Amino acid sequence: MKNRKLEYSNHINHLLSCRKCPKMEGNPVHGCVPSARIISLGQAPGVHEERFGKPFAYTAGKTLFGWFKKIGIEEETFRTKVNMSAVCRCFPGKAKSGDRKPDSDEVSNCSEFLEFEVRYHKPELIIPIGKLAIDQLFEMGKYKLEDVVGQRFTREFHGVNVDWIPLPHPSGLNVWNHTEIGKKLIEQALNKLKKHPVIREEFSL
Repeated sequence: MKNRKLEYSNHINHLLSCRKCPKMEGNPVHGCVPSARIISLGQAPGVHEERFGKPFAYTAGKTLFGWFKKIGIEEETFRTKVNMSAVCRCFPGKAKSGDRKPDSDEVSNCSEFLEFEVRYHKPELIIPIGKLAIDQLFEMGKYKLEDVVGQRFTREFHGVNVDWIPLPHPSGLNVWNHTEIGKKLIEQALNKLKKHPVIREEFSL
């Protein structure tokens, strides 16, 4: 147990000291917890997250945790029980509309941290949030959000058999969330999350 704690502490130190990607702005942000049966997978932190020292700490986070509250999960409890990972751990900078999408090299550079967390925790459930996160798990090529949101999938990921239930990105710029199909499928996804055995056990639902 002591060696495992040290291994995870070393992982966090390695993550926080990473400076591989010159176009990334600021320092890495993490939502790591030492023991987790669930991993959430965001895209990348926003401009405010480094200041708060945690993922989904600003407006998109309010929307995300508003969704979880609908199924009886409070933000504070979620953050203690779920390892909050991301495809990239640094703020990518701004684009003309919203944040810049990390490029393939940046995704590749950061993938070692996600792989470690999956192999270490051996999660029973992954919750990818947003298309860049869903891209890491979806194996069937091109897709639309309505093809995946509201469904439950299973696959082997970094050597671990895991269920995954995707959510769209909760950004205010994501107009899909406010369409009739978007609202319907977000509700379906939340219901599937609420019924998942590991969610029921971890959050006493």
